[in-house]
Amino acid sequence: MLRGVSLSAPVGRITMVVGLSGGGKTTLLRLLKGLAEPQRGTVHVLGRPLAAPGRRRLDRRIAYIPQQLGLVRSMTVLDNVLTGALGRVGTLASVVKLWPRYTVAQARELLAMLGIAHKTGEKVYALSGGERQRVAIARALMQEPAVILADEFVSQLDPVTTVEIMEAMGRITDGGVALVMTTHEMDVVERFADRVIVLRDGEKALDCPAAEASGADLGALMKA
Repeated sequence: MLRGVSLSAPVGRITMVVGLSGGGKTTLLRLLKGLAEPQRGTVHVLGRPLAAPGRRRLDRRIAYIPQQLGLVRSMTVLDNVLTGALGRVGTLASVVKLWPRYTVAQARELLAMLGIAHKTGEKVYALSGGERQRVAIARALMQEPAVILADEFVSQLDPVTTVEIMEAMGRITDGGVALVMTTHEMDVVERFADRVIVLRDGEKALDCPAAEASGADLGALMKA
C-alpha cells in the first residue's frame, strides 16, 4: 500500500524508482497510468486528478510499458507498434488493417530509429529480448506521450543490451519526454538516472538528484 507518495518527473530527464520487491514500485506506475484505483485519496497526473471510477479514460499522453511488455507474440512487429496509435486512430483501423499511411510511416520511422527496421514483418515470438524491448518502446512512442512509465523493463536483459536500450531511452527523453522507470539494478541507476526515488514499505524514503546518492546509500535505505 502506498502512503502519501508524490513525485516530479521533469521532461527530458530519467527518473528511477527503486525499492525491494513488494515496496510499491509497480503499484505506483499502475496508479499513475490509471490501471489501479487508490483505496483512499486521489491521484494527480500531468497536473490534473484522474477521473472518477467508471468515467475514466486512459490518457494516451501517459504510455505504460509493463514488465512483461504486453506485446502480442503472434502479431508482427509492425502490427504491435501500430496498436500504440489506437487512442488517436480508433479500433476500426486495427480490425480491418487499414491504417492511415502517415501512421504506418511513423511506425516504420520509430522502428528505424530504434535499429530494428529490418524486423518489421517478423512475428514477435521470433525476436530476442532486446528486440522485444525496442518494439515495446516504439509502441509506447506511437501514443505521442508526454510521460513514459516503464516497469523493470531492462531487468531481464544482458548488460550490453541494457546499455543500448538505456541509451535509446536517453535520446527519447532528450526529445521532450519524461521517463519514470522502476528498477532494482544499482549499476543502471548510477549510470543513467537523473533523479532517484526510493520506496520502502509503501512510503518515499528518498527523492533526490542521482548525483547526490550512491549505490551503497540506496541499498541501505531500501533495507532500513
